[in-house]
Amino acid sequence: MLVTAIAAACGARSSLLIDEFDDPSSGGGGTGPIADAGPDADADTDAGKDAGIDADVVDCRDTGVTYIYLVADNRSLYSFNPEDRSLILRGTLNCPAGGASPFSMGVDRQGTAYVVYNNGQLFRASIFDASCETTPFLSGQHGFTLFGMGFATDGAGPEESLYVAEISFQAPSRGLATIDTQTFELTPIGPFSQNPGNAIEMTGTGDGHLYGYFINSNGTGGHVVEIDKQTATILSSVPLSAGASSGSLAFAFWGGDFYTFTSIGPNATRVTRYNPADGSTSDFAEIPAVIVGAGVSTCAPPR
Repeated sequence: MLVTAIAAACGARSSLLIDEFDDPSSGGGGTGPIADAGPDADADTDAGKDAGIDADVVDCRDTGVTYIYLVADNRSLYSFNPEDRSLILRGTLNCPAGGASPFSMGVDRQGTAYVVYNNGQLFRASIFDASCETTPFLSGQHGFTLFGMGFATDGAGPEESLYVAEISFQAPSRGLATIDTQTFELTPIGPFSQNPGNAIEMTGTGDGHLYGYFINSNGTGGHVVEIDKQTATILSSVPLSAGASSGSLAFAFWGGDFYTFTSIGPNATRVTRYNPADGSTSDFAEIPAVIVGAGVSTCAPPR
């Protein structure tokens, strides 16, 4: 999501100059040099022409489902592997959104990404080849036009739900809701018990937890919160220094850690890792693109 401005897509990139950051085994939190790399050689970028995103799938069918998936404001779709800090270009979304650009994203267990654009349209896309199709979702249901989003399992799973948090920027969020990915009906759950900020992104886990990152309304930083999925009650809140009210935000949980993606310029994003076990934070990587959405399947490792 872009926190301060809703801009039209600025054009697709043919490649991303990223392959691998510094060796994660070194234990350092800093970022390393960026190597030249193009699209993933193993990714079939033409698969959508034959199979589309309605291909027969099974639960957690592919190890690729366990990565963090990122979408940039220029419609580029990437996979990010925190284990080796590699970032691979999967393709460019071709969703029929006119001049609108991606705003937020969630990814389900089968590798389908749900991407809301900054005009309120919700699309369905493949994380494997970036093919995209429209959905019957009606923008503005119960006042939800723009929202952060994330999947979390129902209990221990494998069933899961798509949770969304309304964002208006100028006022506190209307709260939490779900979107049925079969009927595309939005069902409100309720307002948040507290609103540390006006903009929030969310991420869920395979053991039923739902988390969010609120950007502070003024200045820098934000709060990692755990959200009760049934009542929208904020169960816990931890302040972090990542992000600002004048940039973009994406948020993901992977392998026991939280990752915030916040813009640090017109063409760059900082990845900050927060370890809730010891309370530490570190600058994890830098990406030469403005990341506006992150989606993590509930198949991803919990620790």
